[in-house]
Amino acid sequence: MDHCAHSTTTGDAHPIVELPGGLAIREWRHSDDASKARHLNNKKVWDQLRNRIPFPHTEADAAHWVDFCHDTVNHVRSGKWTAEGGSEGAALPTNFAVTIDDEAVGSVGLNFKDDIYFRTAEIGYWLGEEFWGRGVMSKLLPLFMEWAWENFGILVRINAETYEANGASGKVLERAGFKCEGRRPDYVCKNGVIGAALMGGLLRPR
Repeated sequence: MDHCAHSTTTGDAHPIVELPGGLAIREWRHSDDASKARHLNNKKVWDQLRNRIPFPHTEADAAHWVDFCHDTVNHVRSGKWTAEGGSEGAALPTNFAVTIDDEAVGSVGLNFKDDIYFRTAEIGYWLGEEFWGRGVMSKLLPLFMEWAWENFGILVRINAETYEANGASGKVLERAGFKCEGRRPDYVCKNGVIGAALMGGLLRPR
């Protein structure tokens, strides 16, 4: 195998996914603040994201995100899940930096749900514009999904949502095994424009 996908511990910035060519996924660190701000302070990137992500994006915004990712309150317990005892493994972060030659150029992560949806999560990711069209996320996302299934036994399903107009993101999800499960017309409003969203899902491999 020419990749690795292994568990990580809190504060460990070693890659959880690593590929030839300098591609990796690892924990965020504050040395990424400037790089994150530079790549995310781009309206073309932000236009594909939710408004909760600040724009313009400053180094202070980036540092706040790294603090959020490091806060153990936002981590999720790993390990096998049982109805009686839940998961008893280490609490792991769920959001990571996408790096090229150790420079943070994007992000990928899981937003775990609650209530009756507590065994599901939503995938989210972005990538700096200068790296679009190179297959970066198409190579990394399937391995990130393997890491998620391996580490979070609580998960039985991972959801995804994309703007219908963002066909490239839909293709990335399709290559990672996600199935389009429906279209919601007039579901999102970004920059004053109302549009449709595509809903996707991926079930835990049997």
